[in-house]
Amino acid sequence: MKKLLLLSSLIALVFSSCSDKEDPILKLDNRYLESVYGPVPEFELLATPLKNVYLEEFTGHKCTNCPPATEKVNLWEEELGVRLVPISIHAGTFANPSAAPYNVDFRTSDGDIYWGQLEVGFAPGARVDRVGGTSALYLDSEWRDLIDDQLAKAPEAALQMVTSYVANDGFLNIHVHGQFLKASTDGFNLVVLITESHIISPQKNVDGSDILDYEHNHMLRDAVTLPQGQPVASSPRIDDVFVSSFSYEFNPAWVPNNCYVIAYLVNNTTGEIVNVVDQEITE
Repeated sequence: MKKLLLLSSLIALVFSSCSDKEDPILKLDNRYLESVYGPVPEFELLATPLKNVYLEEFTGHKCTNCPPATEKVNLWEEELGVRLVPISIHAGTFANPSAAPYNVDFRTSDGDIYWGQLEVGFAPGARVDRVGGTSALYLDSEWRDLIDDQLAKAPEAALQMVTSYVANDGFLNIHVHGQFLKASTDGFNLVVLITESHIISPQKNVDGSDILDYEHNHMLRDAVTLPQGQPVASSPRIDDVFVSSFSYEFNPAWVPNNCYVIAYLVNNTTGEIVNVVDQEITE
């Protein structure tokens, strides 16, 4: 989907008690249409912020070992709830379309960028909060230990999100609030993505057979921001906050009630993800 590439009216500004800190002007895709949809909502600070975990699974409809790996993720999601935010990125050789029944192309330009960041790409493979940097990819036997390690950490930042889908206009409004809980000398980017679930399409099984009615979930559809994200803070101090807002033209081929918005904050120095939040789109 073509991005608007306009200057955001995102009231984003990293607020500080010190007068010598300038408010940054941030350029974002999909400028929030405040004149159409009203003022940006106000957020209250979270009393007990949590550290959530982002799991990026790289997969493809011709990956025979992917269904059992994905099933583990499904079980962990049921167990951990909002604390685990999974995404399924169709990229690499196994995701290439071919003759029917694998003629559907679930690849995205954003997913190809993420795949290109890997030192060695394989499926099923996943990044967990991008521990070890953007190029590190882990086997499914390693995912749960990495998830538990990340869940045990104190959050460095808190994220909240409010979304509203305007069916008549075909626009999705997204507001992300961030609060830094730890001072840092690094820069941070915010990434906002759209995923879709309950997509029925063939998938190769572990025995090489075809699962014609396989249900694909958490599939990456598009990036609302640039895939690498948009800058929201540089050298933040404790209790610095930002609010980033977007009006995103929704693809009519997707089912809104099957879609989620994912927002995560990434440390530009380490490449690791500081925190993540997702929200189901409702009409």
